[in-house]
Amino acid sequence: MVVEGRGDVMLELFSKEAPKTVAHLVALIKSKFYDGILVHRVEPGFVVQAGDPKTKTLKPQEMATLSPQRRAELRIGSGGSGKNIPFETNNKTHEKGTLGMALSQPRSATGDSQWFINLNPNHPLDGDYCVFGRVVSGMDVVGKIRVGDRIKSMSVLPATPKKPASK
Repeated sequence: MVVEGRGDVMLELFSKEAPKTVAHLVALIKSKFYDGILVHRVEPGFVVQAGDPKTKTLKPQEMATLSPQRRAELRIGSGGSGKNIPFETNNKTHEKGTLGMALSQPRSATGDSQWFINLNPNHPLDGDYCVFGRVVSGMDVVGKIRVGDRIKSMSVLPATPKKPASK
């Protein structure tokens, strides 16, 4: 993921633990859905959230300075691709740097295109929001992300095969 003006963030997706969530996200990435989307939520010490296509119509500075009333009028944070996915649960916990699927209600089939990166351990979310990946490099970049920052692009790289353990 390339965040304009901030840098690169490399993510690992947990396809075994969250197969439907990961497949949906990968399809959106391959369709360039996320290219140009703005980060619409940053809660210091909690999460960075993106994935609402409604933000593509806004300028970064405009997004950064929207009043709460205007955000509500524009329904920022409520948009998606239009294809909800089933809720998936696994044994992954919400640690610093993990990716979670944003939902309108915990443990519901309301996940779509919005996701968040945990800025700290957020164990109260465990079991209620699917953990489907983690930041493997660029957490320093994530820490600098602000509301209105543009995701320039996201791409999917092939999984790196794990080397067999030597005897």
